[in-house]
Amino acid sequence: MKKLIFTLMVVLPTLYFAQEEKPKESQIAKECDLPKDFKEPIKNNRLKKFVAIDNGVDEKEVAIIRAQNGFGSGIFTACVKGQPIQYQKMGTVFMREGKNPFNNAK
Repeated sequence: MKKLIFTLMVVLPTLYFAQEEKPKESQIAKECDLPKDFKEPIKNNRLKKFVAIDNGVDEKEVAIIRAQNGFGSGIFTACVKGQPIQYQKMGTVFMREGKNPFNNAK
């Protein structure tokens, strides 16, 4: 009986974790499925250049799909490789939404 329980304790987790999960084929998010005649809401080459460098792609692969511009601040949504990514503008600096550049705690 002990051998059976021990065998089940070893075999069942092994079978559970050994399942292969096939990677999903490149799925394009709904909001990044843009029509051919799509016109970007703003023309901001600095933002496109920053997003391209941040994600390691060419500037031509970046499309700005949403822009909420304020005085000295703004929130932008850009499509990169079919995935939407939000960026925030503070003054003249762009950063990815949700990242804290001042988080120095270790």
